[in-house]
Amino acid sequence: MTKPIPALLLYLLPAVIFAQPKSNVHPQTWEFGAQLGLLQGQNDLNNLGFSEVQPAGGAFFRYHADPIIALRGNLLFSKLGGDDLNYSANAGRGFSFTAPLLEATAMVEIDLFGKRRWNSDGAFNKTISPYFLAGVGYAFTRPTTLYKEGGNNQAAIDKDKAVDQIGAVALPVGGGLKVDLNERLLLNLEAGLRFTFNDHLDGVSHSGNPKRKDTYLFAGLGLSYRIINRPDADQDGIEDYRDACPNEKGTEATKGCPDTDSDGLIDKLDACPNEAGPTVTKGCPDSDGDGIADMSDACPDKKGTVFNNGCPDSDSDGIPDHKDQCPEAAGTTKFQGCPDSDGDGIIDRDDQCPNEAGPLAEKGCPIKDRDKDGVLDELDKCPDLVGTVANNGCPVVSDTDKKILESAVYGVQFDNGKASLMPASYAILDQIAEVMRRNTVYTLTITGHTDNKGSAQSNQRLSEARAKTCFDYLVSKGVYPARMSHLGLGGSQPVADNSTWSGRVKNRRVTFELVAPE
Repeated sequence: MTKPIPALLLYLLPAVIFAQPKSNVHPQTWEFGAQLGLLQGQNDLNNLGFSEVQPAGGAFFRYHADPIIALRGNLLFSKLGGDDLNYSANAGRGFSFTAPLLEATAMVEIDLFGKRRWNSDGAFNKTISPYFLAGVGYAFTRPTTLYKEGGNNQAAIDKDKAVDQIGAVALPVGGGLKVDLNERLLLNLEAGLRFTFNDHLDGVSHSGNPKRKDTYLFAGLGLSYRIINRPDADQDGIEDYRDACPNEKGTEATKGCPDTDSDGLIDKLDACPNEAGPTVTKGCPDSDGDGIADMSDACPDKKGTVFNNGCPDSDSDGIPDHKDQCPEAAGTTKFQGCPDSDGDGIIDRDDQCPNEAGPLAEKGCPIKDRDKDGVLDELDKCPDLVGTVANNGCPVVSDTDKKILESAVYGVQFDNGKASLMPASYAILDQIAEVMRRNTVYTLTITGHTDNKGSAQSNQRLSEARAKTCFDYLVSKGVYPARMSHLGLGGSQPVADNSTWSGRVKNRRVTFELVAPE
């Protein structure tokens, strides 16, 4: 009857091997290693116990021409030993032996997951893989056996003494686990049985059990070093798996691709592979270093811009110098590259007032009263807005806006003892923001006041904080910060009697004052 488990393994082994990803660029590898472990003999003086376990060590090499199959040479050093006194069933016989052991074997290994170790391009993957081994070799040994002479077994003892045993053919069978530490180093956990088909390794056969052949078991841990020979089709010293151009010689700096002009850009990406140039011009020469290849540069010896076809534009006005009437001052196409700072249609070099717009009749200078409000420009604080003489030429604040500012004095309210606004304050502050938008030439002074409750220092801080809160709120509503200032005066300027509740309420206020330009 066929045993089900070995039969199942025979079916599954090919499926596991061939189901792995293919490695088209498998590197040939050699491995050299050493192993340490334990050896247990199974012979006429040893049974299935482990009282005669001996230390063992050895060395080995492997050659992988294929990711799964490896050829292996192995040397193993140990000794065999046994004593009837260690086994109650044989204690009366009284035999014992020792035998040094040197085993030399050739094996074939099947690495089940070997294909997982190498990608299709030859790159390495850490792998844990079980393996099986089988082979043939020779176990060199000469036992020293002590017999208990006499008795009915003497004839058999004499036959055993007559055998000069120096070794036997060994057939190793076993398996293990390979654990990659990195691309070069790996651990090997291994166990295997050696069949010898010989019954004289312990010096006992006829006087023991001649039908039982001597075997021994080895189990150990090995460490090996892998030497890798990866394909390099173009022989440029860069293995194909790292070579971006495996069929063309290159360098490490260019990942194996050719760079004929040595400009750092590989030929297949280089628009001018035989002439050195920077990456920005796709490897083509750029004599003036302006990022425009010479073949596309209208001024190849002078730095320029793409907009000007490589020609310089010193004043960055978009007009190349050779077409610019004012190459050192930015201008417009309308004036052939010359500036007109005040936008009055007269270029600066012909304008007596280049920063003030004026008509040609005044040689570019402004008229004396631009807003025609009766206030000369030199005295007009708002020369472009109609105002009054009494207000230095600036517009007068409307009565409506004045009332808004007045109502805000007590309309802006805060949480008790704090600088945080109460929601009822938002509407009036929004109206003040509109006032500022209507009166663009005015600045706003925000002043905080308190009553006399508390220390002068705390009142000062509170008044400053409340004025700052109003300032921040108006900024959030779009009022430019430079148009406002804020300060706190604490309780230094009361407007009512602090001894009464109503007086203190009036003294707790924030004032908003529009200030005309001076």
